[in-house]
Order: sequence, then structure tokens, then C-alpha cells
Amino acid sequence: MSKVSIIVPVYNGEKVLQRCVDSILAQDYKDIEVILVDDGSKDNSFKIISEYAQKDNRVVAVHKNNGGVSSTRNKALSMASGEYIQFLDVDDWLPFDSTKQLVRAMEENDAQMVIGDFYRVVDDTISKKGSIKNDGLISRNEYADKMMLTPADFYYGVLWNKLYRKDIIDKYNIRMDENISYCEDTIFNLEYLLHVDNIYVLKVPVYYYVKTEGSLVSQNLNLESTVNMKTSVIKYYNQFYKKILDEEAYENRKLFIYSYLVSFSTDALSIPFFESKKLGKETGNRIYYDKQLSHNEWMADYLKNAFLDQLLNTVAQQSKLDLNEVKILYFLYKKNKECSTDELCSLSELKISEFSLAIAKLLALSYIKIADLNIFEEKKIRYVYNPSKVSDLLKNVDSDYEAVAYEGFTKQEKEDYLSSRDRILDNISKRIVK
Repeated sequence: MSKVSIIVPVYNGEKVLQRCVDSILAQDYKDIEVILVDDGSKDNSFKIISEYAQKDNRVVAVHKNNGGVSSTRNKALSMASGEYIQFLDVDDWLPFDSTKQLVRAMEENDAQMVIGDFYRVVDDTISKKGSIKNDGLISRNEYADKMMLTPADFYYGVLWNKLYRKDIIDKYNIRMDENISYCEDTIFNLEYLLHVDNIYVLKVPVYYYVKTEGSLVSQNLNLESTVNMKTSVIKYYNQFYKKILDEEAYENRKLFIYSYLVSFSTDALSIPFFESKKLGKETGNRIYYDKQLSHNEWMADYLKNAFLDQLLNTVAQQSKLDLNEVKILYFLYKKNKECSTDELCSLSELKISEFSLAIAKLLALSYIKIADLNIFEEKKIRYVYNPSKVSDLLKNVDSDYEAVAYEGFTKQEKEDYLSSRDRILDNISKRIVK
């Protein structure tokens, strides 16, 4: 039995299937089963998913007569063997660490659901979206109050930015309503939330959502049509709040609850220029790899540093810091003793102006402290790491790096590589380190 069952309903998805499935199989969390259910496609979708199943025993390919996305997801849920459930739509894809981040948040915090931020993709432009500001474990009722403010946000209503516990789904027989074609995922979420005590808010993007022209969402953005469709859902939404709130609390919130009828999704709006980035640059500069240079030490170091930056960028998103600040923290954390300004600038490859801004913020937040109080002579200023909530995030960086870098290595191969690397570094350091 796999730890996570990842469910993908497929209908006429031959043009986007490879991107979607490849992103799942490339996850750095490997304990997964991938249930691809073809809903009577008229193209080559089932042929493609069958080929994936032949190549990778984690993939399960299923064909069924066309019945809609709800019946397709229900079919997959009946087959899933994982402890956790993760959903994808075939148009979309996952960041390489999505499943790992969701499972880690679930297990380290004893959570009953995890909800993450996501990237919204329009053509070659991307924007990070998330409706709750702070990372951490919150109660079901706290979550419900936050949802009440922007109830139509994809963030709350969709399935694909969340991780669910299979035992809760099975115990209460939670399934998609196959009789409706709008907000069936919202209704599933409301039913699931009735049976949990807490939710973990993960401030890391766990999904790439592609805005597809011609979809139900893009066809129904005017207020009148939205209200007409929402009238079929409001009874579920209203009943949810009646069940979790006492009478007084419900009455105090009734106006907000019924505002659902005229609410719209703030995270479905066009991407403002100031918050958008080019696709591929969401975690920094676009990464390139040339196999012709694979034996070149520069290419090896470039890729390793780029990957480390991605891992540190995840820490930055969770701790509301930027990458420069986290780089300084990481080096201080790893060194575990005092570092000078020159040393930190060199290790982090920051200009003194960038370093000064970063160090001032870290000092103000008490993530670091000055070890030598004689600060009037700049050369004597030394900084030391101050243990904090970021420590656990930084601790994960090394294990996450090694899990990817040494995948498929035997213990002896890893030891031999590290020994050879140390010899190379010793040889070089004798020439250039003063």
C-alpha cells in the first residue's frame, strides 16, 4: 500500500497528459500510487495512460464509460489504497516537492487536512495565489471564518491544493455529488470539513493551475449566471455553518454566509502586472541543463546551487523572508558559530548593500544576533544564529537535498563520491584560500 493516492480524472487530455503525469512521477516523494481514470475519452488519452502504467508500477490506468468528472473521481476513490488522497486535473501539474510538502505538513502537525497556495498560469505568465496569510495549524472554525470572507476563492473550493486523510473519507463515506455539475468539489470539501478539528495552512505553492479557455469557469463569469448556479449550492454552504456554529454565532454571521451568492473568486482574476512572473522564473531564474556539459564541473555546481536555492526559496515562502535572508540564515545555521560580515557576504554571494538590508531584517526579527558587541569597528562585527521556528525548516533542507541528489546511490557509492569531492576541495583550497 502506498502512502499517498494521487487521483487524476482524464477526458480528452492527450495534449496535456504528459506534462501532468510526468510532474507526478518526478515528485521527490516516491511512496505514491497514481490513479489515472479515463472518462470515455474520444482521443488517445487511454492509450497514453496505459503506456505509463506499463512503464511504472505506481501507475494504475482505468477506463470507464463517460459519466462526468464526479463519477470519475468517485471511481478512483473506491480504488485508492493510500493513507492520504491528493487530486489533480489533467490540464495542470505539480511542483517537484508538492506531495512531500503536503505529507510533511500533515504528519508533523497531526493535521486532518492540509491546504496550500498555488500558482495560477495564464499563457506564459504565472502568479502565486493564497487566501490565508499565515502558515500554521488552525481550528476548523477559524478556517470557516476565514473562508466566509472570500468563499468563492478557488483556494477554498477546489480539491487540488489540499491533502485529505483517506480514513476520514471512508468513515463518513464522503463522495462527489454526481447529480450536479457546478461546485461539486466545494460540496465535497464542506462535507469533509464537518468531520475534522483542524487544518494546516501551508504557505508554499503546491500546484500549477492553468486557466483553460472554454472551461466552465471561464464561460460563467457574469454575476447573474454565477448567482443562478450558486443557488443550487447555497443550501450545502448554509447547512455547513449551521452545523458547526451555535445559534448566536450563526445569526451573527448570517449576512456573510449568504453573501456567498454574489461573491466572486479573487484568485481567478487576471494576473496584475506587479505580482506576475514569467513561467519558469517563479522560484528564481529559469534553470537550464546542457547534457553536453554534464562532465563540466561548472555545470555540476550550477545545477546543485540552483537546486539548493529552490529548497531555500521554499523556506523563504514559509517564513515570509526573501531568498537572500534565508541564505544568510542557512550558512549561520550550518556553521553553528560566529561569522563575520566578509565571510557571510562571500558564502552567500551577496553585495554589501544586499547583505546590509538582509542582516538588518534578520536582526530585527531576532533570527540572528550580534556575537561581538564591539560594533564600532566593522571588522569585529560577528553574527550568530539564534534558534527559532525556522530551524526545523532549515533542518529539512539538507535531507531534502540529499534525497534527490543521492537517489539510486548505494551507501558505498555515496561514501566514495563524498571522499572524492573532499579531495577535490582540498586540492583547490590549497591554491586559492588565504
